[in-house]
Amino acid sequence: MSTIHEAIDAAISEATAARKRVLKIKSKQVRGVDDIATLKATAQTWFHTHRPFVGTGAPGADLSAVDQCFTSVLNATAKYAARTTYSKALKEAKEELMAVRSAALVAPVEESIANTDDLAPDFSPLAGNQEMRDILTSRWHECAKCVNADAHLAAIVMMGGLLEALFVARANKMPDKSALISATNAPKDKTTGKTTPYQEWMLDSYIRVGAELKWITVSAKDVADKLKEYRNFVHPAKELRYGITLGLNDSSLFWQVTKALVRQLLLSAHP
Repeated sequence: MSTIHEAIDAAISEATAARKRVLKIKSKQVRGVDDIATLKATAQTWFHTHRPFVGTGAPGADLSAVDQCFTSVLNATAKYAARTTYSKALKEAKEELMAVRSAALVAPVEESIANTDDLAPDFSPLAGNQEMRDILTSRWHECAKCVNADAHLAAIVMMGGLLEALFVARANKMPDKSALISATNAPKDKTTGKTTPYQEWMLDSYIRVGAELKWITVSAKDVADKLKEYRNFVHPAKELRYGITLGLNDSSLFWQVTKALVRQLLLSAHP
């Protein structure tokens, strides 16, 4: 998804397709397992995929009416709701989305572009589970909010946590983990000399092994090392010891680094 308008168009298309499917059903109630699953997925895709994109890119847009329509669809899937219930909600959703699209077309260009780089990416290459994708998207948005709210230490700590989760996900995606286990930079148990289970690795190990396996570039690894160090200022004693105060320039810089690392990890996960 590259523009707000594409996200809205996708939502319109999905609502239209779902309504067409409903209208083909002969019975008064929607009972088919596949039909209900499709309708539920349509509503969830709006809330979990399209809405965050539109809401971040066009913060002035009023999405409450659209939300209400898709909430009606989602609630209906919890029971054998009438076909007319779905049809009405999906028709209204399409109309409200078209109104949002029209408003977005005349919105100030600056407002639409301002936060484009902060839009959450598609985490599907690393997270096949929708619930995990939702969590990762939420963490991404929280990082951006912390930066904008002058919560600079919190922002950097959140970035480190997001990256660590994505490194673990990237390791999980490997069908053959022999390269991971035998990596030169893989941490070793001091007693046995064997590689520590990758689920127990710290961010530092993931950064070094990630560069070794070419998940991320060497230059990205060098900057990520600094992010890891500043993340450790979550411990007050360390902040006191080094006497460093984090500011907007720091969190903004590391946010750009984090976004670049995330994109490299996502790209590396593609076949």
